[in-house]
Amino acid sequence: MGFGIVLPLLPFYASRFGASGIQVGLLITVYSAAQLFLAPLWGRWSDRVGRRPILILGLMGSALSYLVFAYAGSLAILFLSRIMAGAGGATVPVAQAYIADITPPERRAGNLGLIGVAFGLGFIFGPALGGVLALVSTQAPGLVAAALCFGNGILALLLLPESLPPTKRASRAMDRRESALRHLRIALLDPRTSRILLLFFLFTVAFAAMQPTFPLFGAIRFGLEERHVGYLFAFLGMISAIVQGGLVRKLVPVLGETRLIQLSSLPFIAGLLTIGFATGVGFLLVGLALLALGFGGSLPSMTSLLSRVAPPQLQGSVLGVGQSVGSLARIVGPLLAGILFDFSGIAWPYFGGAVVAAAAFMVALSLRPPDDSSSPTAGIVS
Repeated sequence: MGFGIVLPLLPFYASRFGASGIQVGLLITVYSAAQLFLAPLWGRWSDRVGRRPILILGLMGSALSYLVFAYAGSLAILFLSRIMAGAGGATVPVAQAYIADITPPERRAGNLGLIGVAFGLGFIFGPALGGVLALVSTQAPGLVAAALCFGNGILALLLLPESLPPTKRASRAMDRRESALRHLRIALLDPRTSRILLLFFLFTVAFAAMQPTFPLFGAIRFGLEERHVGYLFAFLGMISAIVQGGLVRKLVPVLGETRLIQLSSLPFIAGLLTIGFATGVGFLLVGLALLALGFGGSLPSMTSLLSRVAPPQLQGSVLGVGQSVGSLARIVGPLLAGILFDFSGIAWPYFGGAVVAAAAFMVALSLRPPDDSSSPTAGIVS
């Protein structure tokens, strides 16, 4: 929700400091760059010390980042706040590993979808609240986001149990750091893992290409203000929450993750094209709904597949690498969007995203259902 409050406001805040389209893209990029480097580290540490302390640390770090955002008086400080937020938000794979710890493989996609529901609900209430708070003062959105993260950290401290007992941690399963890294390399070089990571990268590039320039696109083509853009992001989040929390849980047992990813690619591509060609808000809503349907159906399925091919004692590490791949994609996507926006036209970030999503669809066609019994390094835990 804190992320949802801030994200739609970033382009407007940056424009007050004279930022260009490329600089707006970079503002989104530095958040992902911090996650690129820190997500595997957080995931590996959670394999060794448990999930709970890492999650609490990330929440408190996010709270501090939003305080810096609230009082940013220059573009440089705005960049600093986003780097700090990326460091705090890099614990998402730890939350995914927590779900994997307590969920059998056949139910994993549906339960991982609950994380998507949480993000979706955040995007329902966060952007709408951010638009209202922006009318109060420029500091209000950041202060409320900081309060939410801090309160969440206190709740985790008081109520969240540990999901990974000491007997199942990597430090007990592997005697040396070099051994852990060797097994992690084996897991990542497995063709199944590398194909899922490539798919995750392409889908995320396509989705990330629409985020940084969408507020400016809406303002130029449709005359939308900050609160209107917040409502559209909330609409996107609502559809995503319904898909990940409802449809995915029902469809994965019937279709399997692989087939659902393939089918979800089609509305994903159609949604980006519809947004780019939209001449009215009605068509824009259709495009956003299709995009949410496609991404909402594919994201938890890809995460579930990645957790199923990862060795159990390295799930945090492998999911952390997956988060890094997603972060790299969220670096490439906004940069691509900014360049296309500045040099090709305001609709081209969506056309370019559709091309990348089509490439993801071709990769998805090569996926095969996982065999949990043949995960790489499956038998290294005694």
